[in-house]
Amino acid sequence: MKNILLSLCLILQLSCKIETPKTEATTDTVWAENTNTTVNKQSLYGPNLPTEPYELKLNIQKVNSNLYDLKIQMLLYNNAYYASSNSKKDYKGKFTFFIDENNFFIPKSNLIETPFTIVENDSNTTNNGLTDWIRVNTAYKQQIEITTTKDFAVGGFIQFTIEPRCTLEKIPVIIKRKNGVLKFEIDHC
Repeated sequence: MKNILLSLCLILQLSCKIETPKTEATTDTVWAENTNTTVNKQSLYGPNLPTEPYELKLNIQKVNSNLYDLKIQMLLYNNAYYASSNSKKDYKGKFTFFIDENNFFIPKSNLIETPFTIVENDSNTTNNGLTDWIRVNTAYKQQIEITTTKDFAVGGFIQFTIEPRCTLEKIPVIIKRKNGVLKFEIDHC
């Protein structure tokens, strides 16, 4: 009798199927993902949290022995938008990427935004109605040159105002190398 009950429980357990909700894959990502060059990728917000209007992904790619590309990808949801890092106007909430001063690496270029900003008419501005808004998924790239062989951890943050919610987002990030592995990730500390 015990063996029959055990067998029935086993059959019942095997016949039950737990379904996990399927999420749509984002097909309009800005950079191509190559698993051979990706060291770390991390997402802070996303479509699984329907109240969040964006998703932020970080990635690092080795260019050569000491040169790396830090990549930031902004995916927008529910008609969200923000001011471009290339905007000529001095917005307090435009997209910016700050890295603390350090002796471990040197930024080799300015922050590169892809695709380029579309200038559009906005009657709410004092700049003759023109402003630079990002309304599509956008990638940013910052190249750095590592100048040391030591382990390190350097902080920074990504800042922007997400519209139409009108909230200043300040996401702490960290660039660190431990045991020869370089990572660019969100700092949850």
